[in-house]
Amino acid sequence: MKNNQPVSTEKVYFWNLLGNLAFAGSSVLFTLIVTRMTSPMEADSFSLAYGIAAILVVVGMFQVRSYQGTDVLFRHSFTSYSIARCISILLMIAIFFPYLLVSRIDLHESSKIAIIGLYVLFRMAEAISDLFQGLFQRHERLDIAGKSMTIRYSISTILLLVFLLITKSLIQSLLYLVLLNFIFVFSYDYVKSKEFESIDVSVRNLKRDLFDAIAILKNCIPLFISGFLLAYIFNEPRIAIDSEIRLGHFIAGTQRDYNILFMPVFFMSLFILILRPLTTQLAILWKNKELKKFDAIIAKMFVIVLGVGLVLTVLAYLIGTPILSLVFGLPLNQHSTTLAILVFSGILYSIGIVFGDVMTVIRKQTYLLPVYLFMFIASKLTNNNLVQKMGLLGASLSFFIVMSVYFSGSLLAYFIARKIERKDYAH
Repeated sequence: MKNNQPVSTEKVYFWNLLGNLAFAGSSVLFTLIVTRMTSPMEADSFSLAYGIAAILVVVGMFQVRSYQGTDVLFRHSFTSYSIARCISILLMIAIFFPYLLVSRIDLHESSKIAIIGLYVLFRMAEAISDLFQGLFQRHERLDIAGKSMTIRYSISTILLLVFLLITKSLIQSLLYLVLLNFIFVFSYDYVKSKEFESIDVSVRNLKRDLFDAIAILKNCIPLFISGFLLAYIFNEPRIAIDSEIRLGHFIAGTQRDYNILFMPVFFMSLFILILRPLTTQLAILWKNKELKKFDAIIAKMFVIVLGVGLVLTVLAYLIGTPILSLVFGLPLNQHSTTLAILVFSGILYSIGIVFGDVMTVIRKQTYLLPVYLFMFIASKLTNNNLVQKMGLLGASLSFFIVMSVYFSGSLLAYFIARKIERKDYAH
């Protein structure tokens, strides 16, 4: 049980930062490697796979992580969380083909489907790992989760490059990558988890644990709906671009270019992952009714994300596309405005995520459901039309509109929730 010991806050933050940098960096490097070493058509398929997998992994995780990591009173056992994750992963598998059909993906394009399917499996390994990371977080040992992420994503990036060099096949390379990721999760994350809590699926307690797992999923439905709609909204431009490519309105490589320009948004969300240890602290402060400290941390998170984000937006407009052009070997300089809009939208998204996590801490996540509904409506009203008329710039403008709804709606929902809480305390 040597790992079940308190460690310094600095160590937790260091490894959490390093792990999330490895996660974010792997996404960029995956795209860079595939862009450099495959055809524009395969790079388009990979970019589409990236978006679809991001949606389906939300189903696999069912957004339980925030709930699990802030369950500081240990209301549910790790066994129950594990059963809940098994149920959500089965659901992730079940909706794979229905989602492709709904998204109007041509199932006759076998190589595209294979690339999508394998990348979804790669993210499925991540969903399993996330279960154990939630356990480490609940025990205030996010340093172990950070080490796991650092090792797994760093090795995955190197192996993708090596496999592509050897096989010259993206499909084969992804297949080997998937197998090795599953092996790593069960040989590292699972083994480490047993030093804290064990999965005890016994016949005697199975019914109780199953009902408890269902209760966990039920409590996380608002989080799941919000996460799914967010991922869906993020992927809407990719679906519209794929349709335009099939119709011959956009050239091959357009999907790839959008994925590259969208990456800074992904990095904006990295700041929230870096701040994740604070959510467990917030849960403890909320439980102890230390509201001044609670509000001070939220204000600190808001200022950090906004400040860093504004600096990044200016830099993105001034030097972003030349750097991306140099790194990826593509002519992207004409997209400087598109990139700046996407980066600023990423700020709004990140602040929305901050308040979404806070609403989970105070167990008022249902207040966010109307916000996500309005976001979905805004996406449907703007995305296809703007993409068809303005291409990648239209995609960025649609995303900005939707993230503006998210930002303003999340803040409003939080202030309403806190106002109601103050009334409850007064009584």
